[in-house]
Amino acid sequence: MQFELDSSGNFATIFLKIREIILSYDEITEKKNAKQTAYYGPYSSICFLRANDDRLTMAFAQGYRLQEKYPFLQGDGKIVRHLYFTQKSQVNEVLLREMIEESLILTLEAYELKELKKQLH
Repeated sequence: MQFELDSSGNFATIFLKIREIILSYDEITEKKNAKQTAYYGPYSSICFLRANDDRLTMAFAQGYRLQEKYPFLQGDGKIVRHLYFTQKSQVNEVLLREMIEESLILTLEAYELKELKKQLH
């Protein structure tokens, strides 16, 4: 599993630090799968972690919506945006907490809109 690779590989200290920050939120759960470690809030996915040979990637599930407030996020896909880490010193806990909390709000908003649309139809 990717979790075992990431928690013991070249970027293990970064992975474990970011994981600790994410899991400090009671409403976030961790799911380990073959390709990445995923983190879910009560309404939807929040973020994903995965290391490769040259960096650790933190992918935000609501990245395209976060990018307006955090223009430094990278990626040009439809939804996900990324942060990349190569050193533990790059982990800005205050900023990550802000982004995680914003992601939790965005997933709640998306859920509420979906429920409202159901009620209107």
